[in-house]
Order: sequence, then structure tokens, then C-alpha cells
Amino acid sequence: MEAWNIHENNVPNISNPTVAAIVSGGGTPFSPQFTPFNSPGMAQCGNTTALTCNTDEQTFLLYVNYSPNKLNNFSLRTEYFMDPQGQRTGVATNYTDVAAGWQHWFSPQVEIRPEIAYYRSMNAPAFNSNGAVGTVAPNRSWAVIAASDLIFHF
Repeated sequence: MEAWNIHENNVPNISNPTVAAIVSGGGTPFSPQFTPFNSPGMAQCGNTTALTCNTDEQTFLLYVNYSPNKLNNFSLRTEYFMDPQGQRTGVATNYTDVAAGWQHWFSPQVEIRPEIAYYRSMNAPAFNSNGAVGTVAPNRSWAVIAASDLIFHF
């Protein structure tokens, strides 16, 4: 089991028209013109007149692992993720997910970790958007994601 909290003070409020204009106009190093992908998120503060606010994010995870031998490990992960200001994910909502993964060691130096996960946003659509173009809003409350790592230890 794992739980963690991230708290940040004075996060720019993207709900404030002045802040939104500064960000969209290229007035920060993390504006879309300079950092179109994976830039730090702005907060969606409850007060549109505030320039900044404090953000809080909380996560609870549970892992169940099974290892039939020394070269393989299977895992099931469940998670509940709260992002009330949308600063971490871009959408102010709560999320749940469940994922199944496999870790296989080809040798002591090489491993592969494929995983498939189902994510669900609870209070608002949070998936199927394109932040790189700025105008495509999320329109779906779920996503299925397949991912894999190939790791070389040295």
C-alpha cells in the first residue's frame, strides 16, 4: 500500500483572465509556445479574481504482486487520485484506475515491464484532449492505456 500528498503554494490561477492571457501570450517559460508538452500545470482555483492559490493532491494505491519464479512478477495496481485544483492533471476531478502488469527479467541486466491500465475520471471528462493545440477540450471520462518499459541495468 502507498499513499502520498503533494502541496504547492502560489500556483498561478488559470481561471483568472489576467493569468490566462499571460500564459497564452507567452509570458512564462512554461507557456504553450515554449513548452507544448508536459509543462507544469496551472491551478483551477475557486476564486477567479485570485492570481494564485495553494494546490493539494492526494493519492492512495494498493499493489498485489505474485512471483511464480525468479524471472517473472505479475502485479495488480489500484489507485484513487484526487486533484481538486486540476494542477497535476489539467482537470479538477478525482480519478480511479486499475492496472495489470508483468515484469520479466531476460538476464540480470535486461528486463521488460508491459502494463495495461483502465483510468476513469469521476467528476468531469478528463481524457481524449490535445493540450498541444490548446483548444481541444477533454470529452471522455475514461481511457485504456497500454505501456511498456525495456530497462537495461548497468
